[in-house]
Amino acid sequence: MLQQMKRIQVIGPKSAFNPVVDLLYQEGTLHLENVSKLISPDEIPLDKVVLDTAGDVAEVLGKINGIFSTLPKVSDDPSRLNEIQKTLQNQSHEQILLRAQEIIRNLETTTRNLASRVSELTLTITALNRYSKVLDILQPLEHEIPMLEGFEVTILLIQKEHSEVVELIKKELDIITNNHFEMTSTSVDAETLAAIMVFNKRYSEQVHSFIYSVNVNEVRLPKEYMGKPFYEMFALIEENKLRANNEIQKIEEDLLALASTWHQELSVLKKNLEDMNDERGAFSNFALSEYTFVIMGWIPKKKLHHVKKSIADLYSDRVVVKELDTTEKDMEGAPVFYDNPRWVKPFETIMQLVSPPRYREIDPSPVLAFFFPLFFGIMVGDIGYGIVILLIALLIKKVYGAITFAASIADILLISSIPTIIFGYLYGEFFGDFGEIMGWLHPVHFLGITWNRVEAMIPMLILAIGIGAIHVILGIVIGMRNAMIMKSRKHLSEKAGMLLMLIGIIILMGMLAGVVPDMGIYPTVILMVIALPLILYGAGVFGMIEVMSTLGNILSYARLMAIGMASVILAMVANKLGESFEILIIGIIVALLLHALNIALAMFSPSIHSMRLHIVEFFSKFYSGGGVVYKPFKKAVVDDAVRQE
Repeated sequence: MLQQMKRIQVIGPKSAFNPVVDLLYQEGTLHLENVSKLISPDEIPLDKVVLDTAGDVAEVLGKINGIFSTLPKVSDDPSRLNEIQKTLQNQSHEQILLRAQEIIRNLETTTRNLASRVSELTLTITALNRYSKVLDILQPLEHEIPMLEGFEVTILLIQKEHSEVVELIKKELDIITNNHFEMTSTSVDAETLAAIMVFNKRYSEQVHSFIYSVNVNEVRLPKEYMGKPFYEMFALIEENKLRANNEIQKIEEDLLALASTWHQELSVLKKNLEDMNDERGAFSNFALSEYTFVIMGWIPKKKLHHVKKSIADLYSDRVVVKELDTTEKDMEGAPVFYDNPRWVKPFETIMQLVSPPRYREIDPSPVLAFFFPLFFGIMVGDIGYGIVILLIALLIKKVYGAITFAASIADILLISSIPTIIFGYLYGEFFGDFGEIMGWLHPVHFLGITWNRVEAMIPMLILAIGIGAIHVILGIVIGMRNAMIMKSRKHLSEKAGMLLMLIGIIILMGMLAGVVPDMGIYPTVILMVIALPLILYGAGVFGMIEVMSTLGNILSYARLMAIGMASVILAMVANKLGESFEILIIGIIVALLLHALNIALAMFSPSIHSMRLHIVEFFSKFYSGGGVVYKPFKKAVVDDAVRQE
């Protein structure tokens, strides 16, 4: 559930500023607000806290990130990282910053030069590969080249999307050289054409001027290649490529050696500098006058007494923690703080799919934590599948428990496996109808119905839609509560009218089904007569459209039956198919594979549909979102070098 928040103002003498900030860091419960924006200069002249080293930290952090991007990746050594971190814990922020700057002086120029050299060599290899392709094209003309004294050979590289330029160049060369030239073109790669031109050197200046004017990439072989036989040019290219590759390999070895030496310390420094950078960003929320400091923010009500006591123990009445009166507008900006029971917390992961609720809205996490496993169990409903899902969840927690998201998903599956097993008992399902075939269990007989899902399709459909009606009506009731808290008469009128209209429609449907006596027509008419003006006042004509949409939302819960039916049928198919093989072991393998597929689908599809029923059908009745996430001010250390005297 969402915790009640209090807005506070901490005021004290300037000399106490840093110790108080230290204390707030350690408590880690205050969501800061920018004092300079909230207190008018006319009320009290205040200056924002500006730290001289803030720019230095950001600059050093940027340089360290640049070094990391240059060095090859090296595995973290946890013991070495912990050792370095313990050393840094005894140092001030200024000392950490100086150490980082010292390492940067040792590494930045070296790594930058090595990286630049690698880029140069890579470009050289690319050019050599292109030369090689061009020579492959020219090689058939090798026997004619000695006869071409006084002639020039030029190669143009043209993007294939601009291939029409080739014809334009041919026409212009025809004019410039009086048709004394040869030109051919061929593909170099998937995107590039090579156009080779041979022309008399006396036209060289005019030809090159024209080529420059049309902005075409011209390739000239280096002088060291000119006048050599083709086999020597190919050998020279391969020799230069080998030399470049060897140099790149040597540089990569040097970079790896640097990474092995410095990676652990750089990693720890980077983390500490990121914390320092965040800390300095938080300092901009504080304000100082000539003699006092002011800190403002939001704190959970249950944490307020402890913070007050901690400050009072240190400063008695010299530092004052004042609860501020809040307006309706202030409360709109209050941060949202989840503090749910342990069994609800995993479902907060699903709540991350939508924006946080507003401060005074009801936190739907507990409702989600109840209905999500219920829907999951109704859809999967198999003892064997429930046990397997339970074991998979436990395995995920054991292997990936350190990852918050994975642990939350595992907890959701673990909780959902319990109703899956319960409904499996009600349906009489253990890996489909395998348990019933073996005589281990049978569907429960309840309300005059044997709850075999294949045979009780209509009761299952009625159950699904009935649960949908309860779920949607609960959403409307929550919407009424939110409207009352927000003092929105129109929203309250719309929700109340919709609730009465739905109850009337449900009674009417019961009469048509013969469940409700004919006398039900009177309360139905009364409810609808009361509901209609309420809906029209609250939402106008569109309110009636919303009523029809809500009925569609309720019918959408039929998927609880449909998804479950698909699951049990696939399980039965697996069993039947397994029986059909004469060789027992093959039948068992086939059945197990199909059941494994069905279990994978059972973990995925019901989860998606359960989330959809909540986010689309349920949340739409009351949830607006757009709240501010609670971000407490939590830093362990405040640097003496940045303290205000």
